[in-house]
Amino acid sequence: MDWSDVGGMVAKAAPLVGSILGGPAGGAVGGLVAKALGSDATPEATAQALKTDPEALERVRKLELENERELTRMHLEAETTRLAEVNKTMRAEAASNDAYVRRWRPTFGYAVALAWVIQALGIIGASLYAAIASPTEAGPIINAVGNMVSALGMQWAVALSVLGVNVAKRSQDKQVAAGQTPDGGLLGALAKRLGR
Repeated sequence: MDWSDVGGMVAKAAPLVGSILGGPAGGAVGGLVAKALGSDATPEATAQALKTDPEALERVRKLELENERELTRMHLEAETTRLAEVNKTMRAEAASNDAYVRRWRPTFGYAVALAWVIQALGIIGASLYAAIASPTEAGPIINAVGNMVSALGMQWAVALSVLGVNVAKRSQDKQVAAGQTPDGGLLGALAKRLGR
């Protein structure tokens, strides 16, 4: 058990405390929660206190209300640190001379396109087989193929969403590399037109 598990236990009563317990400042806030509950400053002892004391969640909620400013500051610092690490990683990727690091977005695009073609050929092949080789069985076979395609809907929604973000980010990266300011895309263009 760790502090994020305790965060899940208190999240409904004290959402700010719950979110911080799940992050990098979890140990520090966990100590505060443990002190408020009168337990040892371990996730296990704190969780046990939450389970056995009917007023424990109310004490955690009171802790959040009394220390809201400090907890908000801790949450913002942790989020700022996390975003700084993400930005550092993105800058390292953009500056990398390694061919794969620079080309992982196009590679993902090609992989999605290849998977799409293979799936389409499979659908066409199964449908043709059903219609030509066994016309009496065509209905159930085509229904089964349709069910498989429907089952893959969420997978394709995620893959195409990631691909869309990758294409947009690659375009922005190229604009920045060329010394241009990214144009903001479709939403930026709409905002400019509506702002006139």
